[in-house]
This record gives sequence, structure tokens and C-alpha cells, in this order.
Amino acid sequence: MSNDKKSRILTAARSVFLSYGYKRVNMNDIAEAAGVSRPALYVLFKNKEEIFIEAYLHWVDETIAQVEAAMAQTASPKDKLARAFEIWAVGPFEMTRASLAAEELVNCNFAFAQAAREQGYAIFEATVAPVVAKLSETLPGASRIGPSRIAHVLVSAVRGFKQTAATPDDMRRLIDELLLLSFGVEGPGLGEADQ
Repeated sequence: MSNDKKSRILTAARSVFLSYGYKRVNMNDIAEAAGVSRPALYVLFKNKEEIFIEAYLHWVDETIAQVEAAMAQTASPKDKLARAFEIWAVGPFEMTRASLAAEELVNCNFAFAQAAREQGYAIFEATVAPVVAKLSETLPGASRIGPSRIAHVLVSAVRGFKQTAATPDDMRRLIDELLLLSFGVEGPGLGEADQ
């Protein structure tokens, strides 16, 4: 089968998972949503777990493409990083607040999918590391830590924000404050009245 067909199946599977949640979806639901037969689905995927993992990684790839496009259209490293976190963290956070089924896919919290989740975060860290390198050029101690490790710390902190933020605006504020603490730069959400 072609990559286009596989991509179409993964997009359809994501839509079904986002609507109904992992546990309520079966292979027939995915095949029907993708417009393929169940046997054709099994040619590409051995089970629902594999489809879920690949649907998550497909979403990661699409999200990273959006992050890269937004960063390419943004001039300052500070704004690039703020846009990257808006797309990677705040947008999905909004989705998870609207739907428990969305939370399952976006947070990828199933034991069988942990490696995929960590892979997604590693891809995002690698995407923002060059921007972090630019921002950290003047930071004391940055040479001892390195941009990849700084990116890891930032992304890890934002992962934790999902547990404490009550609203998307809370999430934005936490990210803005993290950037302020880390680089001494204000994100787009911090104005004088907010400080």
C-alpha cells in the first residue's frame, strides 16, 4: 500500500480516537473511517495498539511541521520559541480540556505507547534546540549545560505545566514565566500589568 493510503488511515484513526477514545474504538471503526476493508487494515497494522502509536507519531510529525513553519516565519529567537510552545503545548492542552478522548491521544499515556510519547518529546526538543542555542549564547553557565540539555529542561517543565495549569491562559503564563526565568526575555503573554 502507498504512503498516501497509510497516511489517510492514520488521519482517519486519529479522528476516531479523538472522538471516541482508545478503548471504545475497534479495528472495524478505523477501517470504516479510513474507507478500507478490515483485511486491508491488517496488511499495514497488526493491531489497534500499533495504529494508535503510529497515529500519535503521525500527529507529532504534523505538529512539528507546523512548529517549523511558524518558526521560519518568525524573526526573533524569543518569538520562535514562544510560537513553538504555543503550537506544541498550548494548542494540544486546549484540546485535552475539551475532550477526555483527546487527552488519551495527545498525552499518549498508555503503557504500550510510552516509547512513542518519549520519541515525540525528543523530536520536539531537537526542533527547538537550535533556537535555545541562540537564546542561551549569553547565559552564564549555558556552555556547561548545552542547548540540547536546556531544551530538555524547558520541555520537561512544560510537560509538568499540564498538571498545574487550569486554563490555556494559565499554560501560556507559565510558559512565558519559564522563558523569562530561563532567558530573561518576556513571551508574548507577559505585559507590565501581568508581572
